[in-house]
Amino acid sequence: MSRPVFLLAVVILLAPLFADGGDETPDTSLRFAGHLFSERDFYRAITEYKRYLFAQPDSSRAPWVRFRIAEAYLEGGKLDAAGNIFAELARKTPGTRLGNWAMLARARAFYIQGRLMQAWGMLDDFQLDGTSDEMRGTALYLKGCVQLKAESPGKAQRSFLSIAATHPLAERASLLAARAREALDLPSKSPVLAGLLSLVPGLGHVYLGEYSVALTAFMWNGLFGYAAYDAISRGYYGLGALAATLELLWYSGTIYGAVSGAERYNRDARMNFLDDLDNAAGLDVAFPDPHAVGAILLQGEF
Repeated sequence: MSRPVFLLAVVILLAPLFADGGDETPDTSLRFAGHLFSERDFYRAITEYKRYLFAQPDSSRAPWVRFRIAEAYLEGGKLDAAGNIFAELARKTPGTRLGNWAMLARARAFYIQGRLMQAWGMLDDFQLDGTSDEMRGTALYLKGCVQLKAESPGKAQRSFLSIAATHPLAERASLLAARAREALDLPSKSPVLAGLLSLVPGLGHVYLGEYSVALTAFMWNGLFGYAAYDAISRGYYGLGALAATLELLWYSGTIYGAVSGAERYNRDARMNFLDDLDNAAGLDVAFPDPHAVGAILLQGEF
């Protein structure tokens, strides 16, 4: 190999060792992770945040980076993993801005899981005094949402009305407060009454407005009842016992169907009401706003 060719080969092989590392800095890494988060690419964002923690384990930003990891887990559906990180942050940084947001975010994780009483308990324990107006309003809004879903519209209304008029959520809270009492006037059916009416086969389903089901229940109960009576009156006791057993099963099923139908009617009315409120104002919040966290991480505002 000629000398020029040899030198060229050496330069090519060693070039990566002397190449500029580019603009890869901790801030760049955080910006990229934040970009992935905003694009809802949560698990790649988690990887980038963990890369930052590996490179900067003692950074003052590290706790907020862990907060973002927990948020990404929460948005990605890993609610237990998110809740564990929030709980650890709240325990290690009590009374701080981060600790308070972590406590609220953990309550939100319970809320999303449908563990309403646990979320409500945590929000009751949250100390509103001494917190920022933003945090106080956010906590009250979340508490109102929890109370609405826990079928306590009066308490939800009081929570929404306690939010300061200058808070970003004030307009949404005002709408929810105005409509919270509607939950007391939702259409409903009594499961007890539906069951009692079904002692006359089909009448419970008439009460529910299920007329075709009512007719079917009446006809089949009548058919099996007559078959049992006719068989026994003719001395076919075995056949009569079989028909009576089938009638008993159908009869009890008719009563159970009416009771469960009333419960389903009430559940659907309530879920439709909550869906309407969610579409109108939103029954959830973010802790804290993603753009605010980005500023905290990149500007060092701790």
